Amino acid sequence: MKKPVLTWIALFAIALTSCIDGNQSESQETLVDSVAQEVDSALQVTGVAIDGAMNSVYLKVGEDTIEFTYPDLDSDHRDSWDINDTLTVEYYPTENGDSVTNVINENA
Repeated sequence: MKKPVLTWIALFAIALTSCIDGNQSESQETLVDSVAQEVDSALQVTGVAIDGAMNSVYLKVGEDTIEFTYPDLDSDHRDSWDINDTLTVEYYPTENGDSVTNVINENA
């Protein structure tokens, strides 16, 4: 009686493991697709720099002021700028706020 029970437990464990692995790869594929869509749907804002610091900028866009922060953006994607320079900020929205991908100085 013990052998059939152990066999069933072993088969159940193998089946459960394959289901878990299958779900993980499906989740990873979904995550990759989601990130690709977000990158493809990057937005751009062009405005005049009115303030900022080392890794942030306040842009005047029409009557609005918009702040962008980019603490992890490498220098290849971040132009230097001065107050009153016209900047284009490329970003995509995430659930944790905007993720900046490029800061382009139009005056350079």
